[in-house]
Amino acid sequence: MENLLIFFYILISVSLVLIILLQQGKGSDIGSAFGAGSSNTMFGTSSNSNPLTKVTAVLAAVFLILSLSITYMSRSSLNQELSIDQIELEESGILPEDS
Repeated sequence: MENLLIFFYILISVSLVLIILLQQGKGSDIGSAFGAGSSNTMFGTSSNSNPLTKVTAVLAAVFLILSLSITYMSRSSLNQELSIDQIELEESGILPEDS
């Protein structure tokens, strides 16, 4: 189950990168880097969002949910393995034993 989630995690991360690279930047000219396009709002103008931004938001949400679920599953399996295989350590100090 964990391997299947990791497969989907990698698939979604690659598709998220590709979807982000396909989008056109807001104010992508060189003047906007120096404050020439400051008449826009902080995150761009409030226009209708295209389908790529909606797909990006959905993929980002799925990416976050998968990240949390993989972390939860790996931590619970680690705790289960530690409780089954209790490691007994020998108590030996750095000083030689008295004979």
